[in-house]
Amino acid sequence: MSQAPGTARQRSRRACLPCHRRKKKCDGNLPCSTCTGYGYDCQYNDDVRRTVPKRSAGSDASSSFHAAKPGYASSESRIRPRQGIAAANAGAIFEPAKLRYMRRHSCVAFPLVVGLELEAAHPPRLHSFAYHTGIRKEVDYVASYMLVENISWSEVKNLIDAYASTIHPVFGFLDISSLYRRSEEHWNGKPQGLHFESVISGVIALASLFSGFLNEETEARVVQHAKEILEVRRYPTIEQIYASILRTIYVRATGRPHVAWLCSCVTMHSIEATGLQQLEATVLSNGKPLQSSKQAISKSERRTAQVVYCLHVMIAYEYGRSIMDISSWPDELVDFPTEAEDFTPELYRLIKCIPPENATSDSISGPQDLVLALKNVTATHVSHDFAILVRTDIAFSIYRRLRLLVPSLPQDQLDQVIDAGNSALPAALRLVRQHQPWWNVIGSVFQFVCVLLAVDTTASIAKVPESMETLEIIVEILNTPFATEALNVVRQLIRASLDKKRKSVSILESISEVSTPNGAEYQPVQNDALFDPFLQATLTANFDSLLDMDFMI
Repeated sequence: MSQAPGTARQRSRRACLPCHRRKKKCDGNLPCSTCTGYGYDCQYNDDVRRTVPKRSAGSDASSSFHAAKPGYASSESRIRPRQGIAAANAGAIFEPAKLRYMRRHSCVAFPLVVGLELEAAHPPRLHSFAYHTGIRKEVDYVASYMLVENISWSEVKNLIDAYASTIHPVFGFLDISSLYRRSEEHWNGKPQGLHFESVISGVIALASLFSGFLNEETEARVVQHAKEILEVRRYPTIEQIYASILRTIYVRATGRPHVAWLCSCVTMHSIEATGLQQLEATVLSNGKPLQSSKQAISKSERRTAQVVYCLHVMIAYEYGRSIMDISSWPDELVDFPTEAEDFTPELYRLIKCIPPENATSDSISGPQDLVLALKNVTATHVSHDFAILVRTDIAFSIYRRLRLLVPSLPQDQLDQVIDAGNSALPAALRLVRQHQPWWNVIGSVFQFVCVLLAVDTTASIAKVPESMETLEIIVEILNTPFATEALNVVRQLIRASLDKKRKSVSILESISEVSTPNGAEYQPVQNDALFDPFLQATLTANFDSLLDMDFMI
């Protein structure tokens, strides 16, 4: 190949040890391209380490997140240049055909690595050789529920439309046109496989939850069908991840917090197993190593990984559980082609405001980080009603952490929290009147009343009547025992707050030295008259709004 005029051939001053030993071309980087492609352990002699060219800015950026984490390389290690995540990723292996990702030190990857290092003509495939004794056959899932026989294609079309108009705009990761086309084929004699059936089952279940199109018994059977398919995971697939996301959303909207958190963790582990969050790895194609995984993972798959991260953090942070962090996530969501409005970036921007927490302990972020996060979250503009409620939930989560660290929060921070709660009231009403049972249509309003009582200032107490009125309307529309229970709990808290204030007034009244101005004799006010809104029509401004409420439990 002829060189361009005025350019000279670029040679590396020193080759790494594997390239020098095998007499292969080395570009002098760490790791070099040859070692990256073949999975070799790229090393340089200590006396030439200073001459190794510096890594590019991109490599530094990718390694910055994990550089401070223990366990990647020891200061006593003989191979000092292999510190940081960049070297670890270069030793990782990604197999697009089966969507599998693992580190080179994995027991599954080791036979292949050894074969490559020995320059075997046919190195072992990436497989779990000798993982167990093999005395039992793997259990296969045999579908006991025939989805296509129990739900008609016309019903499925309506349910996909309902999903596309409600869930997809805020959790946009599915290609709706492809979903529609494959579903039509699936219902017309061209089966798309069990993994696809778990996806469409998740779509049907969520769409039924939001539309009421199916009866509860049929919906529950479809949910169980998807769960049974997901429990048999020989190796991860993108369709399994899709189905796992849909199941996590459904469980968060209908199940217990512990189960929802576990579902989100399983989905995050699936992302880790597929390597969709990684940017650099050795790619295998037909058993041969290629250069990089950047082109092997599509934008839609990266978008899926970010949606999983967003959903997991949302659930874990509110619940107070550990957050899995398997990658340095970018600041912006990957673009995703969609015909409808895309509000998923709004959720992602909110999640990126959350400060990191130590997943290995019960410690929470410091006050400064939390204050900054509160400011950033409340200043983030969102337009979808569900995103408004998520913003409120995050603000409340930050407040609950702050009040454990700071005895008395400044008024401006309290105002930020209360303003976030105020914005949730009309948003929750709109969603519940549209029959969209997002989990926070009642949760955000319930938590707002709890926050107002905890703040316990004149300004916060003045917001209680409006919040209670909103909650009562929501409970009346939902008309479920779960919603009624929440309403009764906040009424109990209000009664407790009222009793506490009565005790305080009683103590003050018992002080004999208290007198009115100008020497007039002090006339104590009867407790019943002071605190019963039905006996006193005119009260002080501080208590008017609170005592107009119904305190019956």
